[in-house]
Amino acid sequence: MTTGQKFARLLQYLGKCSESIMYHDEIVSAVRWIGQIESIMTRIHFHPNQVFDESKYVIDVVAKEYLEKATDNVDHLIPVEVSGDGNCLHGSILLLMNNPMVMTSELRVRTIIELMTNEVYYSNRYSQFVGPLDITIQGICKNHMFSELYEIGALCSILGCNIQSIYPNIDFRDDMVFLNNIFTSIPSITSNCEITILWSHAKNEKHAREANHGTWSSNHFVPLMSTAMSFEFDDSNQSTSNGLLGYYQ
Repeated sequence: MTTGQKFARLLQYLGKCSESIMYHDEIVSAVRWIGQIESIMTRIHFHPNQVFDESKYVIDVVAKEYLEKATDNVDHLIPVEVSGDGNCLHGSILLLMNNPMVMTSELRVRTIIELMTNEVYYSNRYSQFVGPLDITIQGICKNHMFSELYEIGALCSILGCNIQSIYPNIDFRDDMVFLNNIFTSIPSITSNCEITILWSHAKNEKHAREANHGTWSSNHFVPLMSTAMSFEFDDSNQSTSNGLLGYYQ
């Protein structure tokens, strides 16, 4: 059985745990057991692809329209097409990772373990903005469930990488203050790189609003990559941020 198949089965098991009335206790027990499987729980070494290569990647034309509405300086970034199957955040990571041995199921399992292991930290950090952590973890246990802020924070620690989050300036809301930010790993983990993710939508704004009673909210993630020239001359990929630009300080 391959590592990918093992993680797929572990995710199925976690999915069953999430359906229990005592789902939190069941998931805690499963996480403790999974954490002891040393053969598959080695740390991921993440060295992301940062430059867009038209021979390997496809531009997401819908996401490109949303990117143009971002408030940050993003002229040098290109949105890359990722499958909109509910695993788009993890799919974005895999596209940047370019490692066929890692699957979205592995990133989901590792995310659940990270959030459960440091439950108090993540709950204190994000619950006031996106709700209770235990309910979120219950959802992550289900494959193809759309990701949110907790998963971004957890992936920073899993990958040892800062994640710049870009949210389009559409129907401005208070949550955009912290969605447009640089997220970092837990204090005990050193980040050695930075990637950029765009909160997008599978449909263009007009059709997205028509399907949602006139309002717009993100339901898709895509990775942003630099052009070869901008990456060569821009040192901004080395972050000096202390996480969320001091928003939680």
